[in-house]
Amino acid sequence: MTRAELDEALLRFGADLDRWPRKLADSARRLVVEDPDAAEMLARFAAFERTLGAAVHPPPFGSAEIGRILAAVEAEEATWRPTWRFWAASAGGSLLSLAAGAVVMLATLPRGADLDIALSVLALVSGQGDLGGLL
Repeated sequence: MTRAELDEALLRFGADLDRWPRKLADSARRLVVEDPDAAEMLARFAAFERTLGAAVHPPPFGSAEIGRILAAVEAEEATWRPTWRFWAASAGGSLLSLAAGAVVMLATLPRGADLDIALSVLALVSGQGDLGGLL
């Protein structure tokens, strides 16, 4: 192994030679014993990794906590059933929306427009209209 190969392997596998592929680790150990510059490269890279590890803090929670939170949310969703208040609020919101649309449409009709056309459109929107058998 050369110093260039050691440098590349350090970037790829890190400074812990026990985590390297066995063959590469053995070659690196021989090089570090024989070459003081290679030993210094390894020592500097290990110091760099320690400095970087000290600077980077782990997240405040891990995947186990996230899993527990998601499981709790799913359990709550599975037990939720709509009550009469939910249905009343939904129906009320729909009716208010329909009424607001009708008011806006009637308020924006041109002055000479026929009111029958506007009422026909309202009937179609509310589902009560007839398109001459087309629906």
